[in-house]
Amino acid sequence: MAEILDRNYGAQFPEELEGQLDLQNASANCCKFNRWGSVVAVGCTDGRVFVVDFITKNIARTFSAHALPVSSLSWSRDGRKLLTSSADNSIAVFDVLAGTLLHRIRFSNMVTFAMFHPRNDNKAIVLQVNYQPTLEQFSPRLQKVLTNDTPGNTDEVVSCVSYDRKGKYIIAGTGKGKLIIYNSETLRCVAWCKQNTVQQIRQIIVPMKSRFIITNTQDRVIRTYELEDLIHQKGQVVEAKYKVLDMVNKAAWKNVCTDSDGLYVCGASTKAHSLYIWESNTGSLIKILHGNKGEALLDAQWHPTRPIILSIAQGAVSLWTQAHVENWSAFAPEFQELEENEKYVEKEGEFDMEDEDADDDMNNKNQDGDDDFIDVVNVRPEEFLASSDEEDCNMMKPTKNLESGPLWYIPVPPEIENPEAERKLPNDISQLDVLLNPAWVAASKGYEAPRPQ
Repeated sequence: MAEILDRNYGAQFPEELEGQLDLQNASANCCKFNRWGSVVAVGCTDGRVFVVDFITKNIARTFSAHALPVSSLSWSRDGRKLLTSSADNSIAVFDVLAGTLLHRIRFSNMVTFAMFHPRNDNKAIVLQVNYQPTLEQFSPRLQKVLTNDTPGNTDEVVSCVSYDRKGKYIIAGTGKGKLIIYNSETLRCVAWCKQNTVQQIRQIIVPMKSRFIITNTQDRVIRTYELEDLIHQKGQVVEAKYKVLDMVNKAAWKNVCTDSDGLYVCGASTKAHSLYIWESNTGSLIKILHGNKGEALLDAQWHPTRPIILSIAQGAVSLWTQAHVENWSAFAPEFQELEENEKYVEKEGEFDMEDEDADDDMNNKNQDGDDDFIDVVNVRPEEFLASSDEEDCNMMKPTKNLESGPLWYIPVPPEIENPEAERKLPNDISQLDVLLNPAWVAASKGYEAPRPQ
């Protein structure tokens, strides 16, 4: 029994290389999943951004976002907007469905990181090289600077920044191992603490459904803290709840990612195309994924809901998934493997429309089950993507015409083999009836289809 559970539910992390995403010979630099993992954005060294449908692995949108390499990507909560930052000292906000540019803001230095507010896509935090992080409001345009008022902060620059899971706090990491927590509305410092090292904090990771935060520090140790413990600190040295590191090779980490629950931590090595996966609560190393030799990792991202990791090395996006082993005997509980041919003996009443020997309660139960209503038209929201302490489950439901609500997928028109017979789509959605089969249109509107003369 334990073996069956471990085979089906135990390994919730990638185990093998499945393939690569086709980016039309572009050189990838960074990537980011949307909230559901149905779409992934890939930033390139030439400034382009590809939006890839992760189910079909096809490119749905292409944005000429910047003139220099893309440094970071961020999705809005509903998946309708994409925030990009670049080495050309600018950030840009795109409407993913329409494919249009909404905002572009230029800064005085290179932008290394930009992130949407988790609950408000009109706000974002931006981090420049050798500058304090700023809070940007797009409409109306407003900029506020996060000041470092902690004692002994001379020549101490913020090296990384992130929102917490709900956007209530802004967490900043400095070049000397400090963690500073700000109120995201007032921008006042509510707490600050020190790690037990003076090395630079390179990255702060916040899992989607966890109360922990994870830091990637220059001393090659990945630390996990409980956010509630950090909020009450006033300059103390805090010990990490969990620590993981490469004990053998002492590898430094280019990037760190985690699954949505924070149960596993993945470190992307700077020395080679290697992904180290640990159990966060025990700190035990459970898997090392090796790519091609001689490649240098640039980025790694864990899928929000599935045990899949995307890694970027030498401009290619590699897809790591679980090892799928077919077991035909597991499809049905009553399935039996036959060593030799046997004549099947039919059970009494097995193929009868109504079992005469069965109890009346069983017959009534079967008849009641036939009357169950199955809704195949309306779309139900993904309840597991909403947090347990919030009631925004219904907000995760899109409208049928995709005009509002979250953007789960990006509709792409089919490719027509005969371009001479191609019919252009009308600008008005209401005029689509002239292109569709009259029987489909009639059925969707609830009346009988016109009969051919």
